[in-house]
Amino acid sequence: MEISKKLSGKNVAIAAGLIVLFVVAFVLVLRAYRQEGERRAAVISESGERDPSHVEVFVKLVSVDPIKGDASARLDFVPHGDLTPDNGNTLSRDIKLLVNSATGKQEHVFEKSKRMNPVDVTMNLYDGTVTDYPFDHHKAYLEMYLEGVRGKDEKSKAGAAPPAAPAPTPAPQGEEDDEEGPQRQHAQAAPQAEAAAEEEASIPIGVDFFGSIPGLNIKAEKTSQTDEDLVGIDMEFERASTVKFFSIFVMVVMWGVTIVVLLMTFSIVMRGRKIEVGMFSFLAALLFAFVTVRNAQPGSPPIGSYSDYLSFFWAEIIIALCLLSIVAVWVYRPAAK
Repeated sequence: MEISKKLSGKNVAIAAGLIVLFVVAFVLVLRAYRQEGERRAAVISESGERDPSHVEVFVKLVSVDPIKGDASARLDFVPHGDLTPDNGNTLSRDIKLLVNSATGKQEHVFEKSKRMNPVDVTMNLYDGTVTDYPFDHHKAYLEMYLEGVRGKDEKSKAGAAPPAAPAPTPAPQGEEDDEEGPQRQHAQAAPQAEAAAEEEASIPIGVDFFGSIPGLNIKAEKTSQTDEDLVGIDMEFERASTVKFFSIFVMVVMWGVTIVVLLMTFSIVMRGRKIEVGMFSFLAALLFAFVTVRNAQPGSPPIGSYSDYLSFFWAEIIIALCLLSIVAVWVYRPAAK
């Protein structure tokens, strides 16, 4: 009775320790998830918000497909100040958006007295390959610029004939009229007019980034070329720590089961252990079970990734050879008398 009580107390202590370890691991996993969630939003540029008449842009990452090599984002716009007469519902002038979309339109015009509807853009992924799963790393770049566009009324006014210039002063007798004078004055005034037009065309913007894609760790920051008018976003994507942990866990399990099967086969072939019929179904089931487990990894690409070369291919080959070895021994070994 005393021995059983000591064993019972020891078992209780072990069980309590395992429960504590499980709770600690559970809390750490939730903490890691929360930290990843905090990094999914970032303020890219606030310089444009210093101007009361600016456009606030919200960049929401919609999808990332490393297999296709592209990422999609949705741009939402909120105009402020003189750009909207009714507090963000409609525009007071035409605005053009220039964006480096890989597919679709790269120029979008928002007309006066209408809302700035969201725009979907597609970016190419570079500097990474999906076959490095789960250690693959990808990058993307988004650039946007807003400028004012002349409306029809402004264009008609601009295209109208200019007012008549005052009559030139007659030149003294013996000297010809300087016909190049008005042209020279026009040539000097044109660069100043173009510079003023360009200065009025640019519209300050402020950009906020939001990215929440399951299984990916996303990092976004502004580029060095970012200013009040032109905003560039450098994005980096890699597998989340939970995805890496699960993929590594699957690889370790595959190797562990494979080593156990290899030892069992060695015991049958070399030491003459009795062959059980259930061994055949067990090994045959493992061949197909490993395929299912391998494809169950979150965001796993088609067969041929880095993780396959680390564990999956070896596990399938070794188990198949073990199965064939056990079958051969069962066929050729003499039956026990």
